[in-house]
Amino acid sequence: MSVSRNDLQKNIFSKLENFVTNKECDYQFDIQKCYIDYQEEDKKYISTIKHFKEQEFIPNARFSMGEYKDDKILIIIGEQEIEINDEVLTSIEIDLPIFLYGIYELNGQVNYGKSPMAIYNDILCQPEDDEYSGHKLEDLQDSFENIVAYKIGKNSSLVDEDMYAAYAYYLLKKLQEKSGEWDNNTLDAVERVLLTGNDKIPYHNIALALLSNQWNHIFLESYRCIEHLFQIIKLDEFHAGLQTQMSLIEFSKQIEEKISWRPNEENAIEEIFKQIENQNFTRDLEKVKGKEKEVQGMKLHKWYYQKRNSIAHYRAVHEPVKLDAADWNTMIKFNFEVIEYLYDKYKKKL
Repeated sequence: MSVSRNDLQKNIFSKLENFVTNKECDYQFDIQKCYIDYQEEDKKYISTIKHFKEQEFIPNARFSMGEYKDDKILIIIGEQEIEINDEVLTSIEIDLPIFLYGIYELNGQVNYGKSPMAIYNDILCQPEDDEYSGHKLEDLQDSFENIVAYKIGKNSSLVDEDMYAAYAYYLLKKLQEKSGEWDNNTLDAVERVLLTGNDKIPYHNIALALLSNQWNHIFLESYRCIEHLFQIIKLDEFHAGLQTQMSLIEFSKQIEEKISWRPNEENAIEEIFKQIENQNFTRDLEKVKGKEKEVQGMKLHKWYYQKRNSIAHYRAVHEPVKLDAADWNTMIKFNFEVIEYLYDKYKKKL
């Protein structure tokens, strides 16, 4: 870690100073006198923090993955801890190095539930005490946003180095603990994708799905993982017939860049439904469709495409989607089952 211990402590006390002074308080203090009581163990382990990078794709989430004490860890700020102890993630206690790193690198903010007077009394005025010997972790922790951390198992089946997969797994565990209207079978389908999927799955879309508070957003984010494969699916046979040395993924990229060709979405969905017709994915989906008398006789892939359009677009030509929680779960579970199947089928071509 390239940040010095002095910079870490300066960051802490500067944020506390700004919080107190922005509240137009008349408290007198000098943060130059404040310092952190680093123990020898803290100094040793701070130097083991490395290879961290903050995610930049999801604006309302702050998390990072890197190495600490020779383990890969996931750090999340602004979230409550849930106890996880499996082969994928294991809860770890927040120590001083992790706390300081989280506040510095993930831009942790002062706890707005704490008053300026409490921060002044508990922290900023303490150097005036003759027995002051620096601040410890327990002196600082409740004055900032909560930080949680998890060790990623060395034999974890998560995709290596993909912080979105690790974060999505954390979100999944939160939902499994308090699922609300999520069905367990749907969450099981999500878990299979996270634990058996390959590195070509856009895990940030799965994280966004699990963060969403609306069924239509969950559906669309999971659908985007399927949409990601449309070109691959439509060009696979053509590519094989050419017997080119170019990989299918590179071939697809060149086709789009050189001639601006993209597959027709409805045709791509029809092809997917042909590929999965023997997989029993569509049985529950047929039941949802069967509740709508006006679409009797319509092919399932066409009905699914119509539903997708009504969910994605807000135009007069599209009827608003009216589904209950059970039917939404069926639609979303279907998406994740398709993701699991297709990304496994095409993994050697991606």
